[in-house]
Amino acid sequence: MWFFSKRYFPFWAVFAALLTTACNKDEVILDDRDHAPVITLDSESGVYTVKMGRELTIAPTVEYAEGATYSWIVDGKLAGSEPTYTAVFTELGEVYITFRVETAAGKAEAELRVDVLELTPPVISLALPAEGLKVLPGVEYTFTPDIQHSDQEDFRCRWLCAGEVVSTQMSYTFREEAVGSYPIRIEASNDDGTSFKEFVVEVVEKMPSEVRFEKLSHYCKTTDRSTFVGRAVYLAPSLAYIADPQFVWSVDGEPVVAETGAVFKFTPDGPGDYTVRVDVTEGGDASERLTRNIVRGVATLSAEIVVHAFADEEQRRRPASVASSRFQHAVYEFLPAPGQLVGEKTEAGYTGNERTHEDAVAYAAGRLEARSYVSLGGFGGYLIVGFDHSIARMESGYDFSIEGNAFDTSSEPGVVWVMQDVNGCLLYTSPSPRD
Repeated sequence: MWFFSKRYFPFWAVFAALLTTACNKDEVILDDRDHAPVITLDSESGVYTVKMGRELTIAPTVEYAEGATYSWIVDGKLAGSEPTYTAVFTELGEVYITFRVETAAGKAEAELRVDVLELTPPVISLALPAEGLKVLPGVEYTFTPDIQHSDQEDFRCRWLCAGEVVSTQMSYTFREEAVGSYPIRIEASNDDGTSFKEFVVEVVEKMPSEVRFEKLSHYCKTTDRSTFVGRAVYLAPSLAYIADPQFVWSVDGEPVVAETGAVFKFTPDGPGDYTVRVDVTEGGDASERLTRNIVRGVATLSAEIVVHAFADEEQRRRPASVASSRFQHAVYEFLPAPGQLVGEKTEAGYTGNERTHEDAVAYAAGRLEARSYVSLGGFGGYLIVGFDHSIARMESGYDFSIEGNAFDTSSEPGVVWVMQDVNGCLLYTSPSPRD
């Protein structure tokens, strides 16, 4: 049994397992449903400017929009139902607009503002990768910014690289052979004024692009996964600096033609070890697009992971003995979210010196050994404990119990996951000094 206080245990989520369950906490289990729509505005800031009396067209990019319905809402009223919105603004001031996209898979909204002005110099929008812009020597990057009011008379545009003018067109293709940092500046002007935008392109010897399978726990010694014959395991690689990835999966060198998604549901049909490989490619028309405004070359990266398939659950069962405890055996992870009592020294028992993961684990272990509560704070806090034996499935009654903080005027239910440590991630260590 797990033991927590009846009070002050807000918004908690507790995870239980035989021995430990950390092995699955970071897994993202996805089904085959379509992705919800994703909106990218053609204004970097979400603010559009237009000269009074002139027509303005707003044209966002929407991904995963198959079968979508579109709504443009102005002043609480439906003003359009197309992917783009065009209107003439006749009064100076600000107009707030909501763009909504709905599909069977979900809904997305974008809030934007239109500033109606007397003068409208160019407004430059150029979506850049959050991790910075890096390119290999000799690889071309084509920049095509969205520039509002480029249709006005006497519009001019020029690009400068390291202070030298390299283009006077709306688009600019960057290509350099030498490793280093290159400052880029785009200037745009019309009769109403001038605007500019600056950024840096880093030419690097090796791209930071990466495809890898993560360890499932702080304590895991390997990325390997384990399961049983006939039981699916979900495999999802972590990606870094890869635009619009395309996935190809194989098992022991044999391609799995039907699997092309980011998550591979692998179900072994026999015991043994399987090597699963994923090839991630960016390239080919739309997949070359890094952002709405940047197109780059192609790359392919790969990663492998080993899946151990056991014949049946009895191979991993740890029966209880006379020495087994009915209480948790160890605390493996404790990560509270900000919220009530987190860090509070008097009521919650913190010392103020808890600074590391090991400190947090020791704190939680001590509280539970004293049969006191552990507060998980607000939404997202979690605790992982394990038992020194498998939890038996009872024919009647409860398999185990957790004392929480339900009382007459309030109840704060949590989420409890009970899992078998099939991977054996934490068999190699005793994380708690109290274990």
